[in-house]
Amino acid sequence: MGSQTPANVASLPIVNYEALINKDAAEISKLVHAAITVGMFYLDLRGATTSAFFEDISVTLETANDFFSLPQDSAEKTEALRTGVERGYHYSPGSSYYEIPRDEFTRGTWPLPPTFGPQKERLARTLQTFHSAVQTVLAELCKAVDITIPELNPDTTIPSDTALKLVYKPPIHDAGKVVSGAHTDFGLATLLWYDEETTQVSTHDDDNRQTNIWQTIPVVEGCALVNVADELAARSGGKLHSTLHRVVAPPGAKRVQNGVLYLMRPGSA
Repeated sequence: MGSQTPANVASLPIVNYEALINKDAAEISKLVHAAITVGMFYLDLRGATTSAFFEDISVTLETANDFFSLPQDSAEKTEALRTGVERGYHYSPGSSYYEIPRDEFTRGTWPLPPTFGPQKERLARTLQTFHSAVQTVLAELCKAVDITIPELNPDTTIPSDTALKLVYKPPIHDAGKVVSGAHTDFGLATLLWYDEETTQVSTHDDDNRQTNIWQTIPVVEGCALVNVADELAARSGGKLHSTLHRVVAPPGAKRVQNGVLYLMRPGSA
């Protein structure tokens, strides 16, 4: 955490995924409390059901970096470029991303760029690991606040805009520079896999009013960062909290940043 003082570092609960799978009452209570209060928590993905995940995610990040490092005018990037929709490849000088829609990818109808082709099985396992983790979290939260959402239906023919998003930021930002301003996420929930201290959450005073002080969320080994998003908060009648957060450049020298998000979204129709 470098020169940061404890006051500038967020302290979030760590929820154990394996314990949730096993219906551990204390772990479920920890999850629900986190979602009702700050709306964000670590999800510890280490366990018997995710033994292959850590190699898969490492290779996925390396492959994504290979893709983003291609010349901007390469045929592969040109063919993957999309406008007007979230999915596909999107470029800007400060940040680029490639979004894989779960529905089409699962059905085998989504054309991957050639760079990703050899790692298709790893991508599929990564997507499924994240999907199962978020589904497990959502099931417990919906039960706790007594709501039903169709996205928990295991029927894969029910359409949604859920996606795996691979993100690339070039080495152009000074440490601490805000690269994505204060916002909440749309959709149901967001899972972020990251290895840099780039996410910050806002703080509140004793009267629960937002302040201008932001706290950095440290990286915790083996853990993803999960937050409640706007649609889930709305469906819960405000019982669940959609987290206000922002993204900054990490401490240290300018360098490439890679990350993976799993965006659980409802259908567009």
